[in-house]
Amino acid sequence: MTSFGNRSTPLARRVTAAALVGLALPLLTWVIAQAGLAFVPYTTSGYGWGRFGEGMVLFAGTVLFLLMASWPALWMLRVRPAWHVALPAPIAAVILWLLLDGVISRLIPNVLAVICVITTLAYGLTALLTTPGQPWWWWQQVPLMAVGGPPPTAPAPAAAPRPRLSELGIPLIAPHLPGYTIDHLATRSGGLRYVLRPSAPDPAADPAERDASAIAAIVRSRVEPPGEDSEYERTGPRTWRRATDTGTVYVIDRDDATITLRAGPRVPAEDVLQATTTLAPRPPTHFPAP
Repeated sequence: MTSFGNRSTPLARRVTAAALVGLALPLLTWVIAQAGLAFVPYTTSGYGWGRFGEGMVLFAGTVLFLLMASWPALWMLRVRPAWHVALPAPIAAVILWLLLDGVISRLIPNVLAVICVITTLAYGLTALLTTPGQPWWWWQQVPLMAVGGPPPTAPAPAAAPRPRLSELGIPLIAPHLPGYTIDHLATRSGGLRYVLRPSAPDPAADPAERDASAIAAIVRSRVEPPGEDSEYERTGPRTWRRATDTGTVYVIDRDDATITLRAGPRVPAEDVLQATTTLAPRPPTHFPAP
């Protein structure tokens, strides 16, 4: 946001910056149009080519300047997103001109001054009505849809509620693994699935690195363990292991369930050993929420 004073709010700074752009545009447009008229032959009287050429230069200069200069000007004054104001504001200026021209013209005889008032109001009001996060966000849809743009802000979809262990109907068979939290808890095809993540992950790690430090678990009703001809090697009583490109997979066969653990390559070996040897039914509060 622009810094027009430490006491002003971000909303006031946004509206003030946009209003200043609206005020400057007609003044600079008039300067550019006058400079352009120096290269167009015209006369100061009559209604022939001279008046037509003058009007065309003024009109073309105004339209081009509004379209080409308003967005970078708003962006430099930190009105973001700038196009949310740059696109609807000219339309708002036309509407205000049609509604207020008769009243303002009687109060202000100078045409250029009238245009400055109209564009200042148009850009200021457009910035106000397109402020992200404000209760009137839906007003933004009207001018933006008129120029073919999408609504700039939409309410974020509500996150799916995390299922409660007490409501799943499947016992939580999990290891005793201090320093880990349970995440992505879900039931699928009669099995309980969850992910164990370190309680204090590396803040600089990207999602792939964080997944490499996690243990994914699947708890199913007891199924046949891997056979002698499978890719798994037996590492202990009723425990099998297989190395993959994304970590190591363990299958632990119990009387009450069969658990599959996939440990990422960054999980410490002592944590993997504790995870495979301390599996037992746990209460819903065994792991703190992330």
